[in-house]
Parts: sequence; C-alpha cells; structure tokens
Amino acid sequence: MREQQIHTTLGQVHLYEAGEGSTTVMLLHGAGLDSAMLSWAEVMPLLAQHCHVIAVDLPGYGKSDRAVGFAGPEFYGKHLSALHQVVQQLKLEQFVLAGLSMGGALAIGYALAYPDEITALVPVDSWGLVGKMPMQRFYHWYVNTGLMKTSYRWMAQSNFLVRWSITSSLLGDKSKVSETLVQQLKELCGAEGAESAMQDFQRSSLTKTSAVPDYRAKLSQLQMPVLFVQGDKDPLVPTAAVEQATTSCNAALHLMAGCKHWAPKERPEEFVSVLWKWISSLSAAKSKAID
Repeated sequence: MREQQIHTTLGQVHLYEAGEGSTTVMLLHGAGLDSAMLSWAEVMPLLAQHCHVIAVDLPGYGKSDRAVGFAGPEFYGKHLSALHQVVQQLKLEQFVLAGLSMGGALAIGYALAYPDEITALVPVDSWGLVGKMPMQRFYHWYVNTGLMKTSYRWMAQSNFLVRWSITSSLLGDKSKVSETLVQQLKELCGAEGAESAMQDFQRSSLTKTSAVPDYRAKLSQLQMPVLFVQGDKDPLVPTAAVEQATTSCNAALHLMAGCKHWAPKERPEEFVSVLWKWISSLSAAKSKAID
C-alpha cells in the first residue's frame, strides 16, 4: 500500500494507492467516523489484483486535514473542488469513481461537474437520491444540537452501544461485527472532536424541509455508464429510491442481499467481483465498438 499527501485549498488530503494497470478506480468513503481505510481496507487489496486503486481520506477524515468553517451551503462544492485538485495533481485523465453514502453523493456530483474525467460511476448505498428523510424536522433539530457529541461520548465507553449502532444500520451479518471493529470505533468515538465531521455533513445536508443534495432531477444528465450498488436491508438509504434512480439514468443495479449500509465492508469479495465484472464488460463493449 502506497500513501501520499496532496495539497489542496482545504489543506492536505491523504490518499492510499495499490495495484497497477491502465484502469484506475477511485474510492470515496462515507461520513461519521469513516475514512478510506475504515470502509475500503478489505476492498483495496482485492480490487488491486485487477487495476490501480486510489482511496481518499476526505477533508476532515482519517489522515487528511480538517478544514475550518466547512459546514454550510458550500459544503459539497468545497469537497468537489478539493477532489478536482487531487485529480489534477495526480494527472488522472479518466477513471472510475465509486463512493459510499456521503461519498456516493460526492461521486455523483463530481460526475455531473466533470463528466469527461469519469469513465464509469458507482454510487454505493448513496446519499443524494431522496428529497427528504422520514421525520425531517426532528433530524434537522437533532443535528443542530449538542446531542451528537453526547452520543459519541457514550459510545466511547460502551461496547454494547457500538455493537448496537453497527448492527442496527451498518452490517446485516452480526458475525461480521468483530471485537477489533468494535474497539476501533470506540477509540474513534473517544477522540477529541470526533463528532465534528459528521456534524458538518449533517448540518449541510438537512434543511427543515429537504435533503441536500437532491440529484433526482439531474440523474438523466449523467453521460457515463452507472452502476448502483445497494444493500437491500439498508435502513438509511431506501432501496426504492435507488431503484428509481436506476431507471432515471438507465443504470445497472446490484442489490447485495441481506446487507445494510456498509455493504462493501460486509461482503468485500462480492462487491469487488460485481464491480470488476461490470468494468470489464464496459471495456469489452468499447473494444468491440472500435473494431
């Protein structure tokens, strides 16, 4: 695994690289306690057997710098700008972009903003596909209080709460909730300012009446092949919304049976198999068209 820091206007962005080859796949993680190596640690070595893989610690996560004053209407625009600076400095001309949850919304936004760079798009359990959440006003109130900080402090002291949080929303298979994972998340919860990145994301993504961004009306503008991957038991992103998005942009859809919101981490072998088979089919179709 290779690591490097890229300087952007939002500070240093840390990334991990593995594998070689003409195809590059960039992976974007989700919000909360997440980071490149938390969501993609199991996926990267498997995918690196086929291609060049890059996993990015988004600003405020993992080993990347935390930007000041990040929350607000420019939240997603700032992220996309930082990502574009990373792409430019890596001299990537065309690549496959995959993103999980918040990273899925960023991936869609990036593909809309820079379509010539993206050869294929893979939103995974993606944010950005609904107009509002159930109990929208309650969640808007909640994320604008100090309760999230309190809940993180509670989880930092309780194996039970961490396990409950994982099994209720992230992993459908309880056997995948290892003691190592529980202790890793407890440690992250106890870090100073652990809740800050999640608060920035949620406060930028929920108004009193709507979810931000809402890409539903823009999905038809996507010019590249799209594969949606979705845990069919995901309680955070409704499968019906993903199915509608698939229709909106004539995309492919792979449902991971029994998985919740962290589908690639729950079954990395299946995720990589499906992803690489799909990418290979696109390359084969392109070669055939040229011939």
